[in-house]
Amino acid sequence: MRIFACLLLGWMASLGAAEDRVVSAAETAYAKGDYATAVEQWSEEARRDGVSAGLLSALGNAEWRLGRKGRAMVCWERALLLDPRDPVALAGIRHALAAGGTERPASTWAETYAAFLTEDTWLILATTFFWVATLCVVVPRLRGRAAGEWNHRTRVVALTLFALCIPGLWGGRSLSARAVVRKTEVSLRLTPTTFGEPLNGVAEGDVLRTGRPFNGHVRVTTADGKTGWLRAGEIEPVRGATLPADLDQKAAP
Repeated sequence: MRIFACLLLGWMASLGAAEDRVVSAAETAYAKGDYATAVEQWSEEARRDGVSAGLLSALGNAEWRLGRKGRAMVCWERALLLDPRDPVALAGIRHALAAGGTERPASTWAETYAAFLTEDTWLILATTFFWVATLCVVVPRLRGRAAGEWNHRTRVVALTLFALCIPGLWGGRSLSARAVVRKTEVSLRLTPTTFGEPLNGVAEGDVLRTGRPFNGHVRVTTADGKTGWLRAGEIEPVRGATLPADLDQKAAP
């Protein structure tokens, strides 16, 4: 009975805290349609307290409302790196793709697998299971004793879990190796030079897979599989828990 009473009190306290939550100035501005002020307020909050998936998702919504597709997609993609299940970021990307004008590569099976956890979590788990398995092999030899049954079982479990982490690491690396087009009227180039022959165009907000850099350019692959080179300043990597770079883009009328 006491346990039930404690749980009930805790639940009521959490409800009270949720009701007493103060709506931020950025949320108020966004609700009023003042998206520029909302962006300024959320950006200041991020610089002061650090970024989070929720803050990046909200900022992406405001940036999209201002017509800044590139900044919005960077915010949403980075939010998913921090929280692969963030509903606001997922909804924002779905809306951007459905509205047209932006493209995003379809996720591979490894990327879908990796989306269950963050890249850092996969790395921590893989490292932990690797060392557990290693210690199960090394410790009995150092002590000059034969490994016991529990040791063999622990070793098998650790190695199995380590193997299950490998696709997560690979998929997480692939997801974080993407980049977003930040400039308008950009064309892929055949060669990594200023006067390289232009190929197919890409639009602001398009998500690309990135390859090796060379001569101030980056080799990229579009959502439909076309490859070429773009200047490093025309795209922004998804990797990084920071605000999008300020390229002094003007809001759409």
